Amino acid sequence: MTYRQLESSAYILAATSVALAALGAHLLKDHWHDEAAPNQFATATRILFWHSIGIWICSRPSLELSNQGLSMLVSSLVFCGSVYLLSFGAPSWLGMIAPLGGLGLIGTWAWMAWSRTFATKHSPEKS
Repeated sequence: MTYRQLESSAYILAATSVALAALGAHLLKDHWHDEAAPNQFATATRILFWHSIGIWICSRPSLELSNQGLSMLVSSLVFCGSVYLLSFGAPSWLGMIAPLGGLGLIGTWAWMAWSRTFATKHSPEKS
């Protein structure tokens, strides 16, 4: 995946999260299948938006950041996708998939921190 594609993916996910927030707040407010669904939907929307920013951060030219961005993109889609589907009444076994995406997101942020802290190549500001 190129940096430009990764950056575009971040923008698309950010736009999608805003559109889904509006959908959940206005069009779906009286159509949830159970009382937990609106909260699940809102959680997925927040996670999707925040991680679109993370993916955008990773779209800077650097092989490692590009790999981290791809990891964050896939993990966001796995986590948020399964939670969105659950909020619409999908089978409960999908609840076992969401934690995999969540672990991927946590792991990617930790990977980013680790690589920045222990990078062998430092930027000119050496910090």
